[in-house]
Amino acid sequence: MERLTEVTAEDYNKGLCDFEGINWKNNLLTFRNHSIRLSKSFYRHLRYNIFTNYQDLQWNSKKIQKDITPVRDDGNFYKFRYSKLDTDSAINHFQLRNLLAVPTKNDVYYNAKDSIIHWNPITHESESIFDSSTLNVYSLTASKDLVAFGVRVGNYIICSINNPKIKKYETIPRLNQTGTDGNQVDYAINYMKFITNHTGKEELLIASNDFFCRMTDMTTLKYTYEYEDTKAINCASLRNDGKSLLCVGDSKVTKLIDITSNKEIQHIEEHYDYLFSCEWSPNGRYFVTGGQDRCARLYDFRNMSQSLNVLPMNVSSVRSVRFTDDNQYLAVAEHIDYVHIYDAAGGIILREQVVDFFTEIAGIGFTPGDGHCLYISTVNTNIMNPNIVPTNGILMEFERCRFTRNDIFF
Repeated sequence: MERLTEVTAEDYNKGLCDFEGINWKNNLLTFRNHSIRLSKSFYRHLRYNIFTNYQDLQWNSKKIQKDITPVRDDGNFYKFRYSKLDTDSAINHFQLRNLLAVPTKNDVYYNAKDSIIHWNPITHESESIFDSSTLNVYSLTASKDLVAFGVRVGNYIICSINNPKIKKYETIPRLNQTGTDGNQVDYAINYMKFITNHTGKEELLIASNDFFCRMTDMTTLKYTYEYEDTKAINCASLRNDGKSLLCVGDSKVTKLIDITSNKEIQHIEEHYDYLFSCEWSPNGRYFVTGGQDRCARLYDFRNMSQSLNVLPMNVSSVRSVRFTDDNQYLAVAEHIDYVHIYDAAGGIILREQVVDFFTEIAGIGFTPGDGHCLYISTVNTNIMNPNIVPTNGILMEFERCRFTRNDIFF
């Protein structure tokens, strides 16, 4: 049987296969020379029994259950459009999953095993823009003009989109050799994002394991801002006022920093384990945090005394979060198998759509502007028999559904 290289909306709607190219009607599992037909629900059950969610801290899931916000799971916000199979996408640190960037509707970038790949969703063509075979890429971001990625040793590379051969190599400062615990400082770059500062200039936001969050001017490549924490910073996000910096890292604490004074203006400790994702809504009213306690928490900036919503994951840690630019939807990616899409327009989340599959997630991203498409990059996993899910990385594309006044939601 010829191996699939893509899955189209027509293939999926006809029932020929799912997003990953799996035909469950013909899927067989061989055990001790006996073959049995494997249903999707049975395979899901097997994965649940094998997978163990990683924790840095000890906590009781019953404590979280009392905070959970009931959410209907019958949302239908995005529909499947296309999957590119065998992308060779890769993860180099199991906790860092921001390895996909969507700067325009015609450009998608993701990390592969030996290169940074540009994917054109219009022509369905891909090309390598940088050979990263000797690097451990931990983070990736892109703007209309630039692509940047950070690596394990604290270096980051910036490429021109129009001419990828034009590259700049930078290194974060080596200020401390040992941390407060006496251990050698790790300079790995955990998260990067291109931002626009309060003056309208493009800067690169960098969160790293040396306890720093920095902003770099893209014209001068000089640091315009530095904040030092007491723990590794895994993710950061700047509010649309250009002043309020959201930081999460190797602790249960979410911090809001006023970058004009570098003082902490809010200290939140509602999670139960380390945090790896956070983001402001584009309108600056809300922010979301997520971590290894298998939940995401949504906050209102006007009253941060407690979370508005506590959104449970199905099986694993929260690794990545994204809002659409129009504030309508929030996507939350688990470590494996699930991406949750929430209707977040009103702040209080009442409904979600769950996209499910059988592989680890490397990154998610909406197209800018109207959030017309949601992209999900996944990698091959050895959790189960690779013959059942025979793909070496997938790039999935989902298209936003448009509703009329006649549609009834509640």
